[in-house]
Amino acid sequence: MTEYANRSARGRAPDDDESTLRTRLEADRERDRRRAVLGLIDLADDGGLAPATIERLAELAVDDDAEDVRQFAVEALGLAASAAESDAKDAASEAIRSALADGREWVRAEAVVAQSRAAPGNETPLRDALEDDSGWVRRNAVIALSKTGASSQEELIDRIKNDPHSGVREYAADYLREYADDVGESVRILAAVLARDPEAFVRAKAATSLGELGTERAEAVLERHGLNDRSDDVRRSAKQALATARGVDPDQLDIELDDEAAPGGGPGSRRERERQGPGPGRGPANSIDGLTQGQRDRR
Repeated sequence: MTEYANRSARGRAPDDDESTLRTRLEADRERDRRRAVLGLIDLADDGGLAPATIERLAELAVDDDAEDVRQFAVEALGLAASAAESDAKDAASEAIRSALADGREWVRAEAVVAQSRAAPGNETPLRDALEDDSGWVRRNAVIALSKTGASSQEELIDRIKNDPHSGVREYAADYLREYADDVGESVRILAAVLARDPEAFVRAKAATSLGELGTERAEAVLERHGLNDRSDDVRRSAKQALATARGVDPDQLDIELDDEAAPGGGPGSRRERERQGPGPGRGPANSIDGLTQGQRDRR
């Protein structure tokens, strides 16, 4: 699930048993409740949670005052719901649906992920999330619909053309290669993205998809625009994509790249930090990278 790029809590948890962690969900201090939820996320990922734990997490996901606690409770519910007993599963599903309307965007974004795990055959809430005011929620909806087989070439192209959020366009370009019913049209759209999109990571994903589609025009576009891009990240992606299209190792290509970082994009650049979006208590920018991109060090 690394593509979702949320601030996932997995692997950041205290090593306690479920009963102890469930008791700590009642703590007065936000920090203690948050740490308890972190531990339960790992347990949910390893094999599920008891009904009593799921029901308490469902309450926190809806009612806790702390955004972090609500978000990570939703994450735990998404991991635990599929294996839960019927009553607990219903409680988890109801809490996840409520979280889709939470006032904080990271909670809603996590709820999209949880919804896709808990009920992968129900695409209506995911499609509704495509109209969310937050680009991070819309991005996760694009990923969820694509991963569950419910997207389409037309829908992804519409997002590439019309969504103002770079993360949405990035993953629409990434998944378009898997939904390219009309390969020629998909190559045309991805070529335009590689030539004109202002964000380096969107152009890099377009390059990768062009390499997977592998037509003559795709190769020509990669050579003309990808290898001459102002971003080193895009140039590297274009070289790898050309190798993929030609079925060779990148080292076999007679292409030398300047490894010095170019302005305008790439991991760690100011633009990339700004593009990654808000997190609780972090102000207007939050540095994230994949699902683990969003992991913040926990106190």
